Amino acid sequence: MEDDVLFRELFSKIEELPVIDCHEHILGPKREVTRREPIASLIQGYVQSDLLSAGITQKELDILNNNEIETEEKWELFEKFWKKIEFTAYARVTRLIMKDIYGEEEISLQSILRVRDKIILPTEENYNSLFEKANIEIILSDVLWDFQILKKFIDGRLDYYKKIRFLFPLPQFHNDVRSFDFVQSVGALLDRHIVSLEDYLEVIYELLKRAKDRGIVGIKDQSAYTRTLDYELVPMYEAEKLFNRILSDPRNSLGWTEAKPLDDFLFHQFMNFARDLKLPVQIHTGHMAGIRNRIEKTNAVLLTNVFELYQDLKFDLFHGNWPYIGEMLFLTKNYPNVYMDLCWVNIIDPIYSEELYSRAILTTPHIKINGFGGDYFDVPEYIVSHLKICRENITRALVRLIKMGWIDEGSALEIAKDWLFNNPKSLFNLT
Repeated sequence: MEDDVLFRELFSKIEELPVIDCHEHILGPKREVTRREPIASLIQGYVQSDLLSAGITQKELDILNNNEIETEEKWELFEKFWKKIEFTAYARVTRLIMKDIYGEEEISLQSILRVRDKIILPTEENYNSLFEKANIEIILSDVLWDFQILKKFIDGRLDYYKKIRFLFPLPQFHNDVRSFDFVQSVGALLDRHIVSLEDYLEVIYELLKRAKDRGIVGIKDQSAYTRTLDYELVPMYEAEKLFNRILSDPRNSLGWTEAKPLDDFLFHQFMNFARDLKLPVQIHTGHMAGIRNRIEKTNAVLLTNVFELYQDLKFDLFHGNWPYIGEMLFLTKNYPNVYMDLCWVNIIDPIYSEELYSRAILTTPHIKINGFGGDYFDVPEYIVSHLKICRENITRALVRLIKMGWIDEGSALEIAKDWLFNNPKSLFNLT
């Protein structure tokens, strides 16, 4: 009972703290919004991975996602698979949306029909209301990988939500350099025709510079989805040979294995650019969205040579490196330029997250921990529900250390404020 009281008291104080959301994929409110069928609305984002893991077929999932199919027609299919996943952390986000936003304690056909007219739409009013109630002040967003959006942004023509600060998207600029057409599509962003590797590097640097002038606060790379994080140092002449093969014939293209030296070379060049422009680098490590992928290629420890080489460049490592907790703690403890970011991991595995928060205090300067990122697209109700789970995980970790006598309640609150606000504000130079 005493623990329950301490948890409730500390949680209520942490709820009042301001938050910098370290990772989303949002542009903000839509001018034109369309009807959302309730079940489709309630299974957005990561919960779909759990449905697939439970055995739903893609055809069946498409039915649940179809806004034109009525709720009553979907219910039997939804109920069948919901019962298989309802206790996962992804599913808890859906349950919190129903409870905290729509006021429904259970998920049933009757409760879903009752919320039909309450479904959150991506309007400015809803964004403002949800984010202000959750005390989210700034959101770091990764959407500029769409070349049309990137072009609008660097030209100053992009309309986006007031709380957003953008990251520059890195993966395609090194991982997708396989064909003549792609290379020229990059040059077209600056109205340039690329005829050499030197040209290409100049274009990327200029894109980064213009993007920084427009307000980006860092660089984001999630190449772990498609390749290993082992970036070798490659001499320029090797990379140039591969690049020239692409340019020598528009019909040429490189496969992954032969393109890796070029990919590795470009990544290291871009780290130099980030260092020169004083932009921190966010890197996806650990678990990947969806199903059926290879986890061993995503372990942050594969980046050790990068951290050792670029000692004056700051790295923000994503997702708590789940499931590699020991490696995450080792890297942040031993490398001054490495920070841990618990975006998304709070709903991948809440117990892992609680463990990581508490062990990080014991092993790592607590100013190197960024506490929250929702990692959703434009579904603000999911972001704030994820944040509630994050605050619960933080509270449990801090209560554990208070009970140990390691910290007192005042220190716990200061640590939580650093994790949720002060640390990312400092790392990304936010104002």
